[in-house]
Amino acid sequence: MRIYYGVLDPILVRRRKSARLHLWGGTPASMTLDLEAGRASGSGSAQALTRMRRVAQRYDMHALGRGATPMMLDLQACGDAKGLEQQLRGLSSRNMTKIRRAGRMGYRVRPFALANHVHDVHAIKTSMAVRSGGPVLARWLLRPEHIGRQTEELQPWKPPACDTHWTIWWGVFIDTPGHRNGNLETPERLVAYTKLARAGELVHYLDLMGHRDFLADGVMLLMHAHIAQWLLDADTPPARGARAIWYGALEHGGEGLLTWKRRAGFAPMQVRLTG
Repeated sequence: MRIYYGVLDPILVRRRKSARLHLWGGTPASMTLDLEAGRASGSGSAQALTRMRRVAQRYDMHALGRGATPMMLDLQACGDAKGLEQQLRGLSSRNMTKIRRAGRMGYRVRPFALANHVHDVHAIKTSMAVRSGGPVLARWLLRPEHIGRQTEELQPWKPPACDTHWTIWWGVFIDTPGHRNGNLETPERLVAYTKLARAGELVHYLDLMGHRDFLADGVMLLMHAHIAQWLLDADTPPARGARAIWYGALEHGGEGLLTWKRRAGFAPMQVRLTG
């Protein structure tokens, strides 16, 4: 990965940046985000901040230059959950239809303890040989133990120790009687997930993936909409004060992923990080 991000990724970014910015009308809007906002002492807060800073180094977080262009959903522009729905409707007439259809099919979105669903995450990661970013090496190389330690007793989900600096696994579930993760019986199956990271005002889809067999049901859009609504509603301390969701770069992925990001409300942004 060091070779990819140090050599190949900069070449890809330079080749794609101008043409893809043109699709959004040229120079993007700008915002300033504080990575230390609301930080309190607590387990994992320093790690969350360090990781966000490290990932951001590969992106243009001050002005458009050689780095990748971050794609952001501006939560302040949405205002509230109704504003988010209006935005999604305006971006695609099918957005809300897909989200409601997925709900009627029985899919549910919630945070989860990774230890309960290690095998499900592995199945999702290895369900496709090729994704929008290219060949998936995990299809052949990844093992469940590389992801985490699968528990044999159901573990409760616990809120993060720090309200503003955390990592929370969110997932989409469907009832599946008799389903198992290793030796643990989990009567619902995880079919899509994201490793959601936060540092101050910025929330990041650090990992976002769905199982091939369930993508057509709209599970990714359903999960995205639920997470954005959770942040906008701000009913719980870990959701309060977030200003933007970041998902990868304008220059990364194929046309399919770029279209999905546009329909989900993401746009290229000039970002200045403080803190």
